[in-house]
Amino acid sequence: MIYCPYSNRDLPENATNREHILPLSLGGVDGFEIRVDTAVNSYLGTALDAPLASELLFALRRTKYNVRGHSGKEPLATIRKARYGSNNRPAQVSFHSKRGLCVWDARDRKEVTESVGAFCINTSLNIDLPVRFTAKVALAAGYYVYGNLFREHVDHHQLRDVMNTDPAKLALRASRAVPTPERLTLQVDSYLHTPPSDNDITLPALRAFCSTVRGSVVVLMPGPDCFGVGVGILGQYLGTIIAPAKTDSFPNAGDYAWGHVVASVDGKLRRWSWVHALTQWTGILSSEEP
Repeated sequence: MIYCPYSNRDLPENATNREHILPLSLGGVDGFEIRVDTAVNSYLGTALDAPLASELLFALRRTKYNVRGHSGKEPLATIRKARYGSNNRPAQVSFHSKRGLCVWDARDRKEVTESVGAFCINTSLNIDLPVRFTAKVALAAGYYVYGNLFREHVDHHQLRDVMNTDPAKLALRASRAVPTPERLTLQVDSYLHTPPSDNDITLPALRAFCSTVRGSVVVLMPGPDCFGVGVGILGQYLGTIIAPAKTDSFPNAGDYAWGHVVASVDGKLRRWSWVHALTQWTGILSSEEP
């Protein structure tokens, strides 16, 4: 039987398939993967992975790093609602890694070859998506790195609540038990949040680290009574989620000192302790590990 952290069930192998913890379309790499419930994996790919890869900020980063995903197609950041020129003509704007900016005239149905001058774009952000995706990664990466310690000592039920709850659909699920902010004791942060102004350097250091790595990264940070996970996508800090936990039995030395880092850099899987990663990548700490 195989444990799936997404569904919290033990399943026969034929009911599971391979899951890249960071999708290939968002800078993931072979090797950083687990087996999970096939049906849940399919749903989460549609509900979380694909929308995040399509959001403008991350689509642009995919073009910058030429991240192609499973399809192997050239990454393309596309804005379908745009206007250009003095006549405010409707258009679609695309950003290519090699060709640069391209404008498609929606009326004439052809690419604009002359200079378009100024143009206006209209796009949107799902403010809940970064935290929901971070919760998904926390479940998979937590079990990938710490195994049954994560399963038995971290309150992963709350992570699952966040991952599965789309606030935009709560009204459609009024007859079902759904989590509310009052039920949850998690701490969350995302790139859409304003950084806190207190004196704790942990979150600023994590934000800086995730934005420095030339790739995608997951940072796992067991604390005295909590378990934190931070995620960076292609050099962009995405989010952090901290769940209640009892981590007395978690390793805290060698490759696990202060936590553990799993990264995809230049198409290769890399792993370090959190203290080593901080020392090497940001210089915040001295080279002496605790």
